[in-house]
Amino acid sequence: MKYILTLIILLNLYSCGLLYESNTPIVYKSQSFEAIKSPEAPDYTSLNSWAVHPNNKLDVLASFESEDPKLAVDVFFIYPTLHSNKEESSWNADIYNTNTRNLVLESSVQYQSSAWYSVGNLYAPYYRQAHLRIFKPEFWKDGGEKAYELAYEDLRQAFLMFLEKFNNDRPIIIAGHSQGAGHAKRLLKEFFDGKPLQKKLIAAYLIGTKIMEDEFKNIKHMTNESETGGFVTWNSYRLMSESKERKAIYTISKEWIKGAACSNPITWDQQKTTQYSDHKGFLYLNNKVFPQTVKIESIDDKLLIKTPKVGLFKKILISTIKDYHKADVNLFWEDIRINTRIRTESYLNMID
Repeated sequence: MKYILTLIILLNLYSCGLLYESNTPIVYKSQSFEAIKSPEAPDYTSLNSWAVHPNNKLDVLASFESEDPKLAVDVFFIYPTLHSNKEESSWNADIYNTNTRNLVLESSVQYQSSAWYSVGNLYAPYYRQAHLRIFKPEFWKDGGEKAYELAYEDLRQAFLMFLEKFNNDRPIIIAGHSQGAGHAKRLLKEFFDGKPLQKKLIAAYLIGTKIMEDEFKNIKHMTNESETGGFVTWNSYRLMSESKERKAIYTISKEWIKGAACSNPITWDQQKTTQYSDHKGFLYLNNKVFPQTVKIESIDDKLLIKTPKVGLFKKILISTIKDYHKADVNLFWEDIRINTRIRTESYLNMID
């Protein structure tokens, strides 16, 4: 019976794109940016424009409540690209569309932002994120850049509202994945790097995008588990044979991230490998956390990871996945949760 339930969960997640992979080239429908009316802008004074807010109780996060008290910290989380339907010609997502909202909640909020949920007050704004096709060069100058700017402007307004109405001078954690991490990088440059607000930065988790060691003037790449005021970043890849590697198509090209900074999201130091026993926990699709299941084989500008050890049935299912980009957070879910508490407690102890 439990295998049937797991299969149902997997089928649902394939349908919303969390696990779906294809080696077939994708042909996108598209029009000029000016030819398509942009969706209605969010109103961040309203809770309706926040996917996650301390005053919104969400069923998808209910199982992640912890006995540990939340710390006096705010987490600002930005979800990744979910607006990706090849038949969709719009450049930006409509945050008031029910399907869009459900996809955000049932994918990124549930399986990614939940890593920070028990640590402090979690905020995740809905935003008119740019369509996935903008990351292809042929679309970038033909509307993609404008779509990306519109998405960032939403997040900028959300962050300003967060600072003005909600933060109350508490220390801040910035977290994001993929497109979300790209926007988070810009928020850090505009609001934190060398600015007074940098003193409030506990850590930035910039996952699934390209961050260079010298990306910021004053915000450094952190290399121990309790360091604060800096950033961590990584991109995950499955360790495969040469023949499988030649056939694989990745969301994040290995060529594109050459030379990028890469953290160790298990030991959080400069170790280039880990053991299964080091790993704190992989959040699986049934909302259960499996410890000692992930082993990092090597780190340079990316992580190379063995197929997780989560039992024969689950391992067979996972073995069909070649691109680990979508699992950048899930694979290290408990490691992130614990590390966030360690860094936050270290920061709070320093200012006491």
